[in-house]
Amino acid sequence: MAEYPNWFAQTAQDNFNTYLTEYKGKPNLRFLQLGVFTGDATVWLCNNILTDDTSKLIDVDTWGGSDEKSHAEMDFSDVQRVYKEKVKDLSVVSVVSDTTSYLIRQQDNFKESFDFIYIDADHTSVAVLMDAELSWPLLKTGGVMAFDDYTWGRDLPPSKTPRPGILLFVDHHKDNIDTLVINSQYWIRKK
Repeated sequence: MAEYPNWFAQTAQDNFNTYLTEYKGKPNLRFLQLGVFTGDATVWLCNNILTDDTSKLIDVDTWGGSDEKSHAEMDFSDVQRVYKEKVKDLSVVSVVSDTTSYLIRQQDNFKESFDFIYIDADHTSVAVLMDAELSWPLLKTGGVMAFDDYTWGRDLPPSKTPRPGILLFVDHHKDNIDTLVINSQYWIRKK
């Protein structure tokens, strides 16, 4: 069995612990993750925040990988198998094996229904901007949106990295957000 990096523990877990603790154990929470890889963030959320049975986490991923150098040698059918094994007993998780354009088809079902949205799917600027814009109407007022990999890909052309898309989104919505933290991630709260 292949071993995969736990990028969540390396770059995101501290922010999750700091900025999601306010939700710990509350009923009827709705979280959405765009991009889940092997499910390390999913497991952490279910064990630490989404502990009430009435809560729901929707994980969206294609498990198709990308043209990122770190993905080149990975078997993404095995990545998906590892994810499924990790989440098989987590009753609050719903898995959607689809692109993030899935959100377009679900707008009416999900309108303003999420307390937290985590964006960590396609890392190109355009895709990150699209994921943020599509999911913004789904985030409740007072809800938190987090972008992973804000500082990732400094050796790549800007169009191949999340940062320009994140900054465009933040600038577009600057009057409706409070910034929580900017480090390897970018976390905001919807006013």
